[in-house]
This record gives sequence, C-alpha cells and structure tokens, in this order.
Amino acid sequence: MAWSVKKGGPYMQTPLIYGDLLYSCRDDGILSCLDPATGHQRYKERLGGGGEGFTASPVASKDKLYFTGEQGTVFVVKPGPEFRVMATNRLGEICMATPAISEGILYFRTQGHLVAIGEPLH
Repeated sequence: MAWSVKKGGPYMQTPLIYGDLLYSCRDDGILSCLDPATGHQRYKERLGGGGEGFTASPVASKDKLYFTGEQGTVFVVKPGPEFRVMATNRLGEICMATPAISEGILYFRTQGHLVAIGEPLH
C-alpha cells in the first residue's frame, strides 16, 4: 500500500479520479483533492454553505466535475489542483442517486423525475 487516509474519507460516495487527481467528497460536503500516487492533499474545501448532505458519487464529463447534494443542488467544479466552483444549479427536488452520463447527456434521478441535461443530438 502506497498511502492511506485514516480519517475523513467518504461514507457512501465513490471517490473519482479525473486526469491526474483524485476527488473525494464526504457526506457533509467536504471535498478533498489528492495526488493519487502520493496521497498529497492539494485542497480540502466545503461545497456550498453546509447543511446539505451528499450521498451520490461524483461524475465527470467535458472537463467538469459534478457533485450532487441530497437537496438537489449540483455543484460543478473545475478539475485541477485549485478549488474552483464553476456553477451551482438546483434540480428542485431531493436527489440521492449518482448521476449517469451517456452521449454527452447528464441524467439525474430526483425524488419524482428523471432530469436530462445536455445538447440535443443531431
């Protein structure tokens, strides 16, 4: 084993490797960015103002990372060693499922709907 984190890891979510970095979001919205080869922490920041739980695992597409909070807030984060939220979007319903991505379309299963976001295929 090259390295490990003894405290503060995610409970439900699967960490995400995108590019050459590992992203791990805890239940309380604390997002950590690590070097997967060494375990060196690049940053540790909170998504949103707190109070929103995170159950869904992150996904990535087209140089964007998506972290979905249980209250339906989707945080779009720029990949890289510095923390930068690019956008915050609200789905309007509870969302606990991990989004799916297919052919450039993001699919979110909320409490009562299936939301598809993307450009129409030609």
